[in-house]
Amino acid sequence: MNLVDEINQRKSDGLYRIRKVVDFSKGPFVTIEREEYINFSSNDYLGLADNTILKECMIDAIEEYGIGGKSSQLVTGYSKPHRTLEERLAKFLKRDAALVFSSGYLANLAIASVLINKNTIVLQDKLNHASLIDAAQLSVGSLVRYSHGDTNHLETLLEKYSKYNLVVMTDGVFSMDGDFAPIVEIAKLCKKYDAVLIVDDAHGIGVLGETGAGLLELKKLNQAEVPLLIGTFGKSFGGCGAFISGSSLYIEAFVQKARTYIYTTAMPPSLAVTMTKAIELVINGIEQRENLYSLIKFYKESMRHANLRAHESISHIQPYIVGNAKKAVELSEALYRNKLLVIAIRPPTIPKNTSRLRVSLTAIHDKKQVTCLVQNIKNKSDNE
Repeated sequence: MNLVDEINQRKSDGLYRIRKVVDFSKGPFVTIEREEYINFSSNDYLGLADNTILKECMIDAIEEYGIGGKSSQLVTGYSKPHRTLEERLAKFLKRDAALVFSSGYLANLAIASVLINKNTIVLQDKLNHASLIDAAQLSVGSLVRYSHGDTNHLETLLEKYSKYNLVVMTDGVFSMDGDFAPIVEIAKLCKKYDAVLIVDDAHGIGVLGETGAGLLELKKLNQAEVPLLIGTFGKSFGGCGAFISGSSLYIEAFVQKARTYIYTTAMPPSLAVTMTKAIELVINGIEQRENLYSLIKFYKESMRHANLRAHESISHIQPYIVGNAKKAVELSEALYRNKLLVIAIRPPTIPKNTSRLRVSLTAIHDKKQVTCLVQNIKNKSDNE
């Protein structure tokens, strides 16, 4: 099939993607073609992307450090702000050390060139983020996927491949379903079978835990139980970039061997300064987290009262499963006409016949906006 046929097939199957040009974004609202929409598709979970303190911090840092990273971190791109950010991250996450990357995708791909060799079996949850899957597929090791959240299946595979070097990789909070990995049980299995456990908690850090340190803090798991923790600044921290944290030995190995660290331009120092400040705001974001938890509860109750299918997710990611890709797009477009931005998620991002709206709740939404969303879904459902 040539590219023209492939694109036309995507259109026919309801899988064609269209980029919306956002003119302006502030708080829970976006402006597209001069029309304002309530945004339920943001990963800015604590509302820090438009935070006044962080904006002022970024402006001041740009005046001091300029706008670019200038080179890779192993040439002249590693600045004092990068070191300060890494030290602050390690303290925040209660780990020996941390290493900053330019994006979450690059952080996850780094695994391939550091921890995986020809004798490695990489065991991954079937619903892991694409960057985790790609890390294994691009490596010289072998990828084996276990059923979503199924620790019995995982143990069967750990036993089967026990003679190999074993790496287990999982999302903490799954980005499309909003559920949590059974991380306590997985950590116990990894200890039993001497497997290295890597958790990408991009969607949990900032939201979960007493200080916002994520799923591992919530479940009281330490560095010995989860050797490598990956996170991103592109969600709850309101910025961009990412990090890997763990023992000093692991982090030194990434400095020496991670191709996606060695051969890419450093995060701008001004952004590193700003994300260091963002850690402080996340730690002190108790009120924002409480507001977010309250909105999650309110959304689920409102869905039930409207006789709509509320997903079992208890997190800020609330999928509304439609099934058919075309119907998911139609629902998204109907909401869009009523000034609600809720993007339809379709294969290959998710399995076939599980197309959905990915409702993303944030601390800067309010109950009135949530009520508007639920009522519009209800109205569309009643008219079908």
